[in-house]
Amino acid sequence: MRQVLGVLFLVLLFALQSKGQFNEPCVDSSRISPFFQCNDPTFYPVCGCNWKTYRNGCSAFNVHGVNRNNYEGVCQNDVLFFNFFPNVVTYNFQFYLQFYGEETSTLEIRDAFGKLWFYQLIPRTHYFQSTLEVSRFRAGVYFISVRSGDFYQVKKFIRISE
Repeated sequence: MRQVLGVLFLVLLFALQSKGQFNEPCVDSSRISPFFQCNDPTFYPVCGCNWKTYRNGCSAFNVHGVNRNNYEGVCQNDVLFFNFFPNVVTYNFQFYLQFYGEETSTLEIRDAFGKLWFYQLIPRTHYFQSTLEVSRFRAGVYFISVRSGDFYQVKKFIRISE
């Protein structure tokens, strides 16, 4: 019995000492898959352990290889995070925006030549969602920018004709 307890003690001691060797990295590069399709279009931002904001947990884990999240919501260093669906647009698209804080922001859509096609002041809120109508836009490449104080983010979409 003493030998069994001694062996168990040594196994436990070894497991406790080697715990540092089994720490899971923040991002598993072998699991990064940019073409993975998260069939969950939910906009529910998460702040990954690498302090980057992702659209939702599925995107963080499966597309970007993030093993754990710091918390739900936009990372403090990102200030804001937005996304929209779909990226290739005919008539309209769903626009989602979440802030870390609560500041007034501006939303602009410009074409590839810099012409302003849409402007909206976004009130002080933590979360904003809207359907943006682009059917009057010409076919081409457009850029959506959201500015909050000195921080801004830009993404592009393509407007196709009917």
